[in-house]
Amino acid sequence: MQIRARNESLSWPDFRRRTAAEMSLEEKIAQMAQIDINMLIRDDGNGGKELNPDAVEEWIGRKGVGSVLNVVINGFWNASQYRQAVIDIQKVAKQYHRPPVIWGIDTVHGANYIRGAVVTPQAINLAATFNRTAAYQAGKLGSRDTRAGGMPWLFSPLLGLSLESRWGRVYETFGEDPHLVGEMASAMIHGIQETTGVGIPSRAAACGKHFVGYSQSHNGHDRSPSAIPRRHLYQYYVPPWITAISKAKVMTIMESYVEYDGVPNVANHESLVYLLRNRLGFKGMLVTDYREIKNLEEWHHVAKDYKDAVQKTLGLGSVDMNMVPADYDEFQKGIQEGIASHILTEDRITVSADRIIKLKQDLGMYDEEVTMDDDNLPLVGTDVDDVYETVVQSIVLAKNNNATLPLNITRLGKSKRMKVLVTGPTSSSRIYPTGGWTGEWQGVPIEEEVNWFFYGNSLLEAFQSESSLDVTFRCGVSILGDTCEDKNVSTSLWTEAENEVKDWIGVNEGIESIQRAAEAASVSDIIIVALGEEPYAEKPADIRSLDLPAGQYSLVKQLCESSPQVKIVLVYYGGRPRLLRPVVELVDAVLLGFLPGPSAARAVVDIVTGRVNPSGRLPITYPLYDDGGGVPYFRAVSDQCTLGEGLLPHWQYGPCEVQWPFGHGLSFTEFEYSQFHATGGIDRDLNLSVLIKNVGDRAGAETVMFFTFDDFRPTTPEYKRLRAFEKVFLHPGEETTVKLTVPLDNLRFVGSSDDSHYVIDPSMTSWVGVGHDTDCRYARENDSELCIHLAAQNPRATYSGACEAACNVWRESNCSVTFGMAADRCVDMCFDGGRYLSKEDGGQNEGWGWNYVKCIESVVYGFQKSGSKDQCWQMTSLCRDIFHTSSLYESESSLRHDRLPFQQEGVPEANYVALVVGLVASTVVFVLIRGGWDGLKRRRRESGNAELEFMAVNTHEVPA
Repeated sequence: MQIRARNESLSWPDFRRRTAAEMSLEEKIAQMAQIDINMLIRDDGNGGKELNPDAVEEWIGRKGVGSVLNVVINGFWNASQYRQAVIDIQKVAKQYHRPPVIWGIDTVHGANYIRGAVVTPQAINLAATFNRTAAYQAGKLGSRDTRAGGMPWLFSPLLGLSLESRWGRVYETFGEDPHLVGEMASAMIHGIQETTGVGIPSRAAACGKHFVGYSQSHNGHDRSPSAIPRRHLYQYYVPPWITAISKAKVMTIMESYVEYDGVPNVANHESLVYLLRNRLGFKGMLVTDYREIKNLEEWHHVAKDYKDAVQKTLGLGSVDMNMVPADYDEFQKGIQEGIASHILTEDRITVSADRIIKLKQDLGMYDEEVTMDDDNLPLVGTDVDDVYETVVQSIVLAKNNNATLPLNITRLGKSKRMKVLVTGPTSSSRIYPTGGWTGEWQGVPIEEEVNWFFYGNSLLEAFQSESSLDVTFRCGVSILGDTCEDKNVSTSLWTEAENEVKDWIGVNEGIESIQRAAEAASVSDIIIVALGEEPYAEKPADIRSLDLPAGQYSLVKQLCESSPQVKIVLVYYGGRPRLLRPVVELVDAVLLGFLPGPSAARAVVDIVTGRVNPSGRLPITYPLYDDGGGVPYFRAVSDQCTLGEGLLPHWQYGPCEVQWPFGHGLSFTEFEYSQFHATGGIDRDLNLSVLIKNVGDRAGAETVMFFTFDDFRPTTPEYKRLRAFEKVFLHPGEETTVKLTVPLDNLRFVGSSDDSHYVIDPSMTSWVGVGHDTDCRYARENDSELCIHLAAQNPRATYSGACEAACNVWRESNCSVTFGMAADRCVDMCFDGGRYLSKEDGGQNEGWGWNYVKCIESVVYGFQKSGSKDQCWQMTSLCRDIFHTSSLYESESSLRHDRLPFQQEGVPEANYVALVVGLVASTVVFVLIRGGWDGLKRRRRESGNAELEFMAVNTHEVPA
C-alpha cells in the first residue's frame, strides 16, 4: 500500500512531551478508543489482505484513534507483513501529529497469530510443567516474535482459576490453584515485559486477564454470570492478581465479560475501583474485553442505550480503553454529553488518557523507530527444539499398569519389528494437539493446517518415523465419534470391491471404521489410541456434559474386546478434562497431553519409547463424574459425597472420588522423601525443608509440593492448600535438600466477621505435609514422617481480626510513624491491653471494629488520591481519635453508643457522629468526581528481592 506523504521529516520526539492534560477532549477520547485492525484491511486482489490507505487515514489520521487490535482475518500474515503494517500506520499517526498507535494482539501461546512463528504449549500445559522457567521462556518467546511483527502489547496471561471443568477456556488458565496460577502467570509476565537489547520495539506490555472471577460461571458456559461469594473472591481469585500486580508489575489489565454479584465487571465500582485500584493499587492501563461497553446494552441489559453504557462504564468503573467501540461517534458523544450533564468530568477522561500515554512512553514508543531492519525478524521460527523441552515436560503420565511404558522395543529381537496400531480421531492431525487461538480464533481448519504449520508432525507420522516400529493406521472414528475414512491406507482390489458392495447395501454405515481398527489391533503388539476434542475458543466451546462423543468410547471398548492380550496406550488431547472413566480401566497406560502444540507427537513417542522420562503433573483435579465432585482439590472439608452403590439411601460420607488428583503424575523412576522439617506457619513465616533422593535407576524430575491442612479456623478450612513448590532434577542415587519459605501473609485467610480482609488467628493449629498424595488429615494418625503439626509459638489469649487489619492500615499508611505507634505497639494496644478490643472480640472495653477499618481505609484511598498531607490527622479525627475514644461501641457493620456520653474537644456525641458521616460522604464524592480512587498500594511483605529465581529442569537422560 502507499501512504500519502506529508511532513516526512516529522519524528516522535517533536511532540513527545505533550501530555494528556494538553490534549483536547476529542484527542483524549480518541486515545481511549481501540478499533479492530480489520476495519483498516482490504483484499489485495491476489487472494491476500493489505492495509486500506483511505481507512488508515480516516481512523488513525483524522480521528486520531490510539490503538488497534486483532489478527488480520484470513490473512495468515507473517512477521514482516505485520511489521510493515505497523510502520505504515505509525507514519500516518506522525503526519497528523498523533501519539504512537499501540497494537494489541492475543499472543497467548507464543506468537500464535504470526505465520512462521513457533507456538508454545497452551497455558494449562505450562502449568503442568510446574516449572516457572517454562512460563518465563514462553512469555519471552511470544514477546520477541510479536515485537518482531512490530506489535508491543500482548493480551496474556489469563489469571483465572480453572474450577469449572466444562468451561471452554480451561486450557488458557494455569490450572485451579491460586498459588500455582500466581507464580506461573508472574513468570510469564516477567518474560513478556523484559526489556531486551535486541530489536525494536525493545519491550512489550503484558495484559493480565480477565479481572475478575470470569472463570467461575455458574453453569460452566462462557460469559454466564459468575457465582462467587465475596469471601471466596478474596480468598481464592484475588491472590493471583496480588502476585501479578505487586510482584510481576503487570503493565495492563483486561476486565472480563461477566458480571460479579449481578453487576457487569466493566461498570462495577467495587471490582474496578475499590478492589483493583484501591486495594490492589493497580496504576496501569485497564482495557475492556471485546465490545464489552456495548454489551452493557445488548448482553447484560443494564444500559438503555450505548451512550448510557459509556457513561456507566466511565462513571462507575475505572476502564481506560474501549476495545472496539461499537460506534466511535456515539462513544465520543456519550462522553461529551456525560460531561455536559455532569455525569462525568473531563478530569476523569484525562486520567484514562494519561494512563494510555504513559504506557506508550514506558514502552519506548516515542523513542524507538520501527523499521524493516530488525534483528528479531530472522529469529522468528528458530525455536522448535527449545520449545520442545517445555512440550515434553508438560505431558502427564497418569496411568502405567505393570510398567507398560516405556516400551521394550528390542524384546522381539533385531529381526522383527514391534507392530504398532495407531488409531483414534486425534492421531493424524497437528491442530488437535494445538487447539484454538492458533492461526485463527477457533484454530486453523483441518484443511489449512498443512499451510500453517511448518514444523511438527501428527502422532501417526511420529510413530512412522521410528525405524524399529512397524506402524499400521486406522482412523477408528471421527472427532465427533462417527465413522471415518482410512486415508492413505493401502488396500487390495478385492477389498476395494468388497467395500463398494458393502457401501451399496449399507453394511459400511455406522461404526464400520471401528471394526476395521479392531481387525488391525488383533495382529498388533501395542495399540496407541488418541482421543480428544476439536479446537475451539471462548463461547463457541460451550458444552453440556464432560462426556466425550460416544463413538470415541466405543472405539476403545472394541479394541479391548477384540484384542484383550494387546497392551493399549491411551493419549488424550483436549483443552479441558473430558471424562475418561468409561475406558480408563480398559487401557494399560494413559498419557494426558492436553494441548502441547505441533511437537506433541514427538514428545509422546519419546516418552513411549523411553527416551524421555515424563515429569508433567496435573495442575487441575481430573474429574471422575459430571457433577464436579472433588473439584477443586482445595474444596471445603465439609464438601463430601455419599459412598456406596445400589439402593438409596447411602449413609456413608467421605471425600468425593476423582479420576486423578491435583499434582498427580507418574515417572519411570522413584523418589524418596526424608528429613522433613517445618517451623513457624501460624504467627510467623513458614520455613520448610526436605531431603529428596532418586532411588530409581533412571534420571528424572520431581515436583516437590508442600500443602497445609488447617485443623480449625473461624471459616471452614479447605481440605488442603498448596503453599510452595519446586521442581528438581536428579540422577539415579542423587539427592538434594529443597528449602522454601512461605511468607506469613500468604497463609492468611478471609475471616468470619468481615468478608474481604486477610487475617490469621494465632489460636488455630495446622499441619503441613510434603508430597502431592500426602494426606495429613489421616496420615497424621500414623505419625507420618511427611506431616508436621504447626502451632503458634506465643499464641495470644485474645484475638481480633479488626485490630490486626486496622494496625496493618496504620502501618502501610506510614501514619503509625507520625504518632510514634510502631506496629507492635499498635497490636499490643488493641490485643493485650484490651483498651481497644471490642466486646464482640471478648474485651471489656469498646474497640476497633470493621467499620473503623473501612473508614480509615477510605481516608487513605481518598486523601492520598487528592494529595492531602493531612491524611494521618484525618484518620484520627474523621474516623476516631484512637488515643482518646473510650465509649464508642462498634459491632460488625453498625454503630451505636454504649454507657458514657462521647465527647471530643467539646463536640457533642451526636454532632460528632454526624460529622463523621458527613466527612466520609464528602470524601467519597470528592474522590468519585476525580474518576475513582487510586489510593494506597497495599504493600505485602516479600522475602528477598522482586526478581524471579528460576531452576532450569532437564528431563532427558544423560547419554552414556
